[in-house]
Amino acid sequence: MSQRLKVILTSDFAVAFIVAIIWQLLLTTTAILLTPDTSGTLSHMMRWDGNWYQLIINDRYASNAASPAFFPLFPFTVGFLHELTFQAISHQALALLLNTISLGFGLAALLVITRHFVTTKLRYLSLLFFLAAPAAFFMSIFYSEALFVAIAFWAYAFALQKRWLLVGILLAFLTAARLPALLFIGLCGLEYLRSYNWSIKKSFNKNLAYFLLAPLGFISYGLYLLQLRGNFLGMFAAYKATTDWAYQQFNPDILITIGRAAYQTARAIAGKREFDNDMLINHAIPLFCLALLLVSSLYLLIKVRGKGTPLGIFGLVSIVFFTINNNLVSVHRYTLPCITIYIALVLAMKHYKRLNVLFLSLAAIMAAIQIVLFLTLHTTTQFVG
Repeated sequence: MSQRLKVILTSDFAVAFIVAIIWQLLLTTTAILLTPDTSGTLSHMMRWDGNWYQLIINDRYASNAASPAFFPLFPFTVGFLHELTFQAISHQALALLLNTISLGFGLAALLVITRHFVTTKLRYLSLLFFLAAPAAFFMSIFYSEALFVAIAFWAYAFALQKRWLLVGILLAFLTAARLPALLFIGLCGLEYLRSYNWSIKKSFNKNLAYFLLAPLGFISYGLYLLQLRGNFLGMFAAYKATTDWAYQQFNPDILITIGRAAYQTARAIAGKREFDNDMLINHAIPLFCLALLLVSSLYLLIKVRGKGTPLGIFGLVSIVFFTINNNLVSVHRYTLPCITIYIALVLAMKHYKRLNVLFLSLAAIMAAIQIVLFLTLHTTTQFVG
């Protein structure tokens, strides 16, 4: 092997894409074997939100008033690729291709970000922690997670490099993908302020104007809904168009929401109520992810001052954002893009080497939870997030 080829194959980009391809092949092959082939080889990809995205591809928000709750970037991209390939390739196959490419870019961005904090080979552990996350397998099915991660991670990576125009452009795409894009606008904004030593006066310059690009994705979506359904904010009105999401209610007292879930989990552990799928998926696992995010955020704020501050604040604000709707449903999926967790764990392994077995054990626990959710998704009809 030539030296040049060796350098290419061992670059962070190559490592990221090799890992992404192997990971997707492993999960997809396993899912195919677990799921009886009823309508196609990749029929296992169509679960829960995946069916909403398929509906959006088919009718572009025209037939169901609840569908605007799901933002357009992922389904429109898959639909565009379908037309680009003259409809010769199925939506599922194109989504898998899109997810694999997105995951590769996402992992590459994660390595770039981690290198900003850790220059040793420990940075590769960020990939381990990320792919071990309980909800990581959602990046292998007909969901928007992989695409969101790729764009969000690179937006923050470019923010660390002070490439503000690229940050603004990526944030514009991100706001057309999912509402949690708001969190990454905040994260990149905090990094922008940190780059000017938290000086409001210094930060008011031409680079700040690039952040005005960020809401363009959301605005474009709103204008589309205004033209189609007569409601610029149809993505929010969609929650009232069905009783399926009646549990989504604004409640700023997040301590009550988290405490209620903790109380019910404790009762289930004590044997006072059944530890069923609802308890596991909508209470216990989200609580575990919130606890991990909280500890990671505090660690970065207290132990890694300076460049760790934006990620620490991002993590704490994310906890509020994820729980302000009076429930913890799907919180484990929402925490997947929270870079705070993966950076904090890598830094903790660097700073507390004697506890490395503990941190690796935590990764094993995260992976075990993911396996349980993955098997539940592909062998039953039960909801997993």
